[in-house]
Parts: sequence; C-alpha cells; structure tokens
Amino acid sequence: MLSRVTRAAGVGVRLRRVCNAAALLCCQPCMEKCPEKLDMSIFPVENIRNFSIIAHVDHGKSTLADRLLEITGTIAKTDQNKQVLDKLQVERERGITVKAQTASLFYSYEGMNYLLNLIDTPGHVDFSYEVSRSLSACQGVILVVDANEGIQAQTMANFYLAFEAQLAIIPVINKIDLKNADPERVEKQIEKLFDISKDECIRISAKLGTNVEKVLQEVIEKVPPPSVNISDPLKALVFDSTFDHYRGVIANIALFGGEVQKGHKIVSAHTRKTYEVNEVGILTPNEQPTHKL
Repeated sequence: MLSRVTRAAGVGVRLRRVCNAAALLCCQPCMEKCPEKLDMSIFPVENIRNFSIIAHVDHGKSTLADRLLEITGTIAKTDQNKQVLDKLQVERERGITVKAQTASLFYSYEGMNYLLNLIDTPGHVDFSYEVSRSLSACQGVILVVDANEGIQAQTMANFYLAFEAQLAIIPVINKIDLKNADPERVEKQIEKLFDISKDECIRISAKLGTNVEKVLQEVIEKVPPPSVNISDPLKALVFDSTFDHYRGVIANIALFGGEVQKGHKIVSAHTRKTYEVNEVGILTPNEQPTHKL
C-alpha cells in the first residue's frame, strides 16, 4: 500500500503526520469535508494492486489515468477532466507530466472489491529518476505505446527499468482512433523488441475511453499483490515527498509490512530519528483520512 508522512518545518525535524499515497496525509480543510475515516481493513493484501503507468512523452499516460479515475468513480465524468493528476503549473501549461502523482482507485471485479494504487509517471528523459523511484513502490506497470509513433526512446528505457525490477508488464497500444494509427505494426515492434506476445497487447483509445476498462481488469489479473504481512514490524519505503509551508514535509511511503496509525512512533532507518504519527490517510486523488494503514 502507498502512504505519506509529514515532517515539521524549521529546525529540529519532528514528524507530524503520516498518510497513504494511495496513502497520504489529510489536511484540516479536507477533514471538514470528509469527517468519516475510511476503514482500510476491508481490503486484504491479496486485493491490493500497486502499479505505475510508464511511456515515452506524449503517448497518453495522463489521459489514460483520467479514464481510469472516471471508470472507477474516483472522479466525476466530465469534459473538463484533462490531466487531472498533473497539478503543477508547468504541467498544465505544457501538457506534460513532470512529477509522478498518485491516486487510490476502488474497483469491483467479479464480486470482489479491489484497492488499486496508481502512480502516473513522467515520460521525458529528464525525469527518469521520478520513474525509477515510483517503480520501487509497485509490483507492475502499464506500458503505453502510441499506435501512430510506435516504440520510442523512453519506451525502451522505461521498459528496461520495469524489466530489471522484475515487475509485471501490461503492454497497451493507445490512440487507435487516430487516422494514421497502425496498431498491428506496433504489436510486432513490442513482440520483437520486448519479447512480449502481441496477443497480450491491449488496443485502446484513452481519449475516447475505448477498451480502457480491459486495462483495469488486466491489472487485477496480472499484477501480483504486494508481498507483505500485517503481523510483521512496520517497514515502509519513502518514494516521494513534497514540502508545505504550513504542514512541513509530506512524504509518500509504500508499506512493506506491519501497520501504522495515529499515535505510533516510527524510526527512520537512515537517520535513526524518531517521529510521532499524527494522522494517516489515502489519496483519492484528494486527501482522505483513514483509521490506519
């Protein structure tokens, strides 16, 4: 499961809150809007999937993320949903993802309820470190390839990052609605360069929503759940963080064992400093408090 931790600003670093990024911290204004805390115990480990969307720049990662958010009911379906997870001004202005963003999706499949923790990653080569950090918190990836452009530089680089991390890889061919789209050619490229059968490729149009729900189903079937045990001591990985002038440092963490809730004392394995947890929660993609992670 993904999560967040916050640290107080100023001298003397003291932890203030923890959250889930698909586990993330919830601020006071959010608490007023959503006073009911989610019970995360309804999602056993075997019903959790942690995955990233990776691709070359402008192949449609963020558009696919928008459709996944809509299909799962995480956001309302409107014409205004364009790059919902891209929150930085430069991302909005230039239409590219600069910083990896996370969201928790709730999805019902074959009578079971699943928690899908999604990370939308940048595609530009300058932000490849963002991708590698995100993959460390996942068990699988959706590899998006443009049906018109085919496999390009960052497609290759991101594939090998996921391959070396031994993650489940779901190949998706996007933009099949384009006039010059040639999904058959791209399928052959994927089979030749990545040794993935063309039968495993999913043809979609993220813009129109064509066949996107099939991607969610493949995530559930092919991405393994995290290998963790709640009875183990708390073990978590900080894979991202942001700074807030009022709340301090907010860090996304992936839980690999145990549980954490308000009042717990946690220790950084690197600095050996102790922090007190004041709050836990998830991103949906807005901050939502929970009882425990």
